[in-house]
Amino acid sequence: MICREQDGAFVMVKQHEHGLLAGEFAKWFKEEHTPAEGRREEVLRAVSNHDRGWIDLDETPFWNDAEDAPYSFIDFPVVPKLTFYRRGINEVEADTPYGALLCSSHFERLIEVSGEECPELTRYLQDEAERRARIHRELEQSRPLEEGELYYDARLLQFCDDLSLFLALSEPGSAESEKHPWFADGFSGSEEFSFTSGRAIQAEWQDNATLTLTPFPFTKEIGVSFKLRRVSRKDIEHKGIALAYKETPEEECRITVISGAGEDDVQVKTVTGERTAG
Repeated sequence: MICREQDGAFVMVKQHEHGLLAGEFAKWFKEEHTPAEGRREEVLRAVSNHDRGWIDLDETPFWNDAEDAPYSFIDFPVVPKLTFYRRGINEVEADTPYGALLCSSHFERLIEVSGEECPELTRYLQDEAERRARIHRELEQSRPLEEGELYYDARLLQFCDDLSLFLALSEPGSAESEKHPWFADGFSGSEEFSFTSGRAIQAEWQDNATLTLTPFPFTKEIGVSFKLRRVSRKDIEHKGIALAYKETPEEECRITVISGAGEDDVQVKTVTGERTAG
């Protein structure tokens, strides 16, 4: 679960919902090196499903007494998290082995960035290294990877994942000073895309319905949506986190994407202010 606290409530977005949003961003991303035949459809399915391992976990949120908040993807216990990482990658591999290679590499990077260490993590990393080596061998026999292909697709997954997280972790219209620290200097790695000329892509709220991206990464203005729940602390105190979450109606946030000021080609307009109960 992706969580943030706002006005006495926890704004909660399911991980797979966030993944589907990332997949929508990937669909409209400016293509660069992709080979003539490409694996575009496999990449889009992988980006959309990279967090599908959380589907069952997010049906019933858990309370973290130490943080006085629901457990989120950031602080969820390592051992069960790894179990569901494996499960999600297994499900992606059943659909697209290349997608599993991409997702496995993505989670390896996240673990390295986290700095966490424990025997279970070491074993997980070893198992996934073996998975990736096996998939590489299988692809060499059927459809070898082109130079830089996996690296580019990994950057695409990282950016779309980060942008989707930005929306889930932000209150529309919030000030620059309230920006989540992960994104204070722009989206890490986005400076490597050729169209950015070495600049990290920056997000800035124009108002409570509009977010701009500079440089703009998409081919056109896009419309997307994602669902969330605003679960009040009072309901959690009276009912417990599981029932309070279950009885809180979903809201749908509709988002339009446009270009930042001074950009000839792009921006992100978020009509998150227009919400409908789901």
